[in-house]
Amino acid sequence: MNQKIIIFKVPEFPHLSETFIVAQIVTAIKLGYEIKILVRRRLSDTLALDNSLIKQYQLLDKIIIEDYKIPKNKYIRIYNWIKLLILNLRNLKYILKFYKEYSQFSLTYLYQWHFYKQFNSASIIHVQYGSNKHPFDLLKKTAYFKPKLIVTFHGHDAVFPINGFIPNDGYYDNLFKYADLITSNTPYLANKILALGCPKEKMEIIPVGVDTDFFYNKKIQNYNNDDIKLISVGRLSVVKGHINALKVVKKLKEHNYNIILTIVGEGSERTNLENYINANNLENSIRLVGAKSQEKVRDLLWENDIFIFPSVSMHFGYSAETQGLATIEAESCGLPVVAFDSGGVKYTFEDGFSGFLCKEYDIECMFNKLKLLIDNRKLLLEMGTNATNFVNSKYSQKIIDNKWKKIYHKLNDE
Repeated sequence: MNQKIIIFKVPEFPHLSETFIVAQIVTAIKLGYEIKILVRRRLSDTLALDNSLIKQYQLLDKIIIEDYKIPKNKYIRIYNWIKLLILNLRNLKYILKFYKEYSQFSLTYLYQWHFYKQFNSASIIHVQYGSNKHPFDLLKKTAYFKPKLIVTFHGHDAVFPINGFIPNDGYYDNLFKYADLITSNTPYLANKILALGCPKEKMEIIPVGVDTDFFYNKKIQNYNNDDIKLISVGRLSVVKGHINALKVVKKLKEHNYNIILTIVGEGSERTNLENYINANNLENSIRLVGAKSQEKVRDLLWENDIFIFPSVSMHFGYSAETQGLATIEAESCGLPVVAFDSGGVKYTFEDGFSGFLCKEYDIECMFNKLKLLIDNRKLLLEMGTNATNFVNSKYSQKIIDNKWKKIYHKLNDE
């Protein structure tokens, strides 16, 4: 077995909203591992392709598409299936075990087994998203598959029905039994996964980190004469709660505060947000600037003063924010955070030290905390400095890389 290969399995690549996956892959490369990225489809995300890490580490050259090469012609498909069976006769008992995991016979399963056989020389398979586990959980169960299996959950994959249609009918039973390690980014998400049946001894909490050499604090102003500018970063969806931020700005405006809120992100909620902005005469107070590259997000954070994170818990199959990468990026750039106590967000800053935490949907609280920072420029600067120090001590990518170094090396040595 080659002890220096890690296969990362992700649904699609690259994707701007999942820069933490790029960071995870780069961590493995920096630790000296050869990596391959296994994906169902390759995207043409222009903003993501501008990611300097993707270019620097030539990640697009490391992609393997999950293509089982199944012929469309029925007779050729059967003929090739027989050839594959003969080719893999020495592994027949494992193939039969693999087939027994399915309720109905299909030629596809042998094509699938043969495709994944190529990864048996890797030392570690690192799957991103629990719902992306298949078929590595089954391959591990058959005892044929030798690499160690790590699966990192991110949030929606711990809430059933997953994606609105996958039921909890023992969906993770094989994974929790045969995986070597399950990771989550906060205690909030870890508790949800443990409640689904994950053994406690297999759970490890490893936050998503931030590159503090890229996102850093360069604020030098004392805020004495400047207007305060607010910023929020996140896709425009209901769960991100941007409508609550608009309500807070409306209230600040009613109290004669000249505030501008910049919202970075794109999504299905844009029309609803635009309608609220127009209905409440907030055109001069709100800027919807769309999705931006990491470099531009950093520039915008430097241009603003307070980060607000109005994300909320949702029902109907939606999960709350499990960590909140945007908050630690903002803190790293010197911005204090005012956020709702949703999911794992509270773990990303220290209430009263690097920001303020409000109950979900508590517009009055968020208004008062923002008002406090706006009126007290000394406190604003102090909390901004605290925010940077907090991230440097707990969420710096260097710290997170060291955690992964210990995990990868430990699994390799077992």
